[in-house]
Amino acid sequence: MKFPAALSLFLLPLALYAGPIVQKPLDEFVIYDIPVAQKSGTTTIMFPSQISGLYAKSVATQEQENAGFLISFTPGNFYFTIRALRKDAEDHLTVIFNRKAYVLHLTASENPFYNVTFFQDDRRGKDGKLAVVPERLLSLMDKAKAYPLLAANQPDALAGVLHATPGIANYYDNFTVRVRDVWRFEEEDTLIFRVELENTSDAAIYYNPQDLAVRLDERIYTQSLADASGVMPPKSVTPAFFAVTGNGQGGRNHLAPDNKWNVLVVRAESQSQPQSLTSDYK
Repeated sequence: MKFPAALSLFLLPLALYAGPIVQKPLDEFVIYDIPVAQKSGTTTIMFPSQISGLYAKSVATQEQENAGFLISFTPGNFYFTIRALRKDAEDHLTVIFNRKAYVLHLTASENPFYNVTFFQDDRRGKDGKLAVVPERLLSLMDKAKAYPLLAANQPDALAGVLHATPGIANYYDNFTVRVRDVWRFEEEDTLIFRVELENTSDAAIYYNPQDLAVRLDERIYTQSLADASGVMPPKSVTPAFFAVTGNGQGGRNHLAPDNKWNVLVVRAESQSQPQSLTSDYK
């Protein structure tokens, strides 16, 4: 089982450049990748209010031989500026804010963030968990469906999105499920799956979209939203999309998109009414 963020200690690098000015929601379970200015300018990082402390190995307040980054910070301020001193500079900076520790993965970059603003997401409840409403899941699914177009024309819209093409096949009696694409939306802790259902028989096969799920090892993750027809016509290949959000127990799943997925499909005796978009997410 693979994890892209907190449980793997290193957040997988994004292939897409997210732009020089970015905003990120605060989450102590995420390691943030921060490309830092080196050749020109500095990177300014701002928090909602006063920062309590900063800790790192190769970050210094003045240039010195073993320093990879130069930082300017006044105790009591809500922001600091930082600049890379070497093109291969890399370090992890821990920021203590509001009695929590946030980890920033710093790397020298020719395409840096010049301004990073961290904010506290108002959609989080008292327990700090992000409330992902069905409307938000619909938006994520639409973004996944438009992924090729966005990647070609609006890459900034895909900041924080990880994509994998597992090419995994799950075999059932008279039909096969092929996992074509999986997208991970880090902020919402949601995976969107695009699968193809191939019916090799001469009869229609019915299934329950609301029961779509994936299994990893001994753990089953049920769908939070499904866009599927519920029927596989004879000798056909039909698409289906579904989302998995959280771990089903109110926590985050932290799952990477390139796991060895086993897609679970529950057969139905018949299809009493058309089923295209269903949600079990509350």
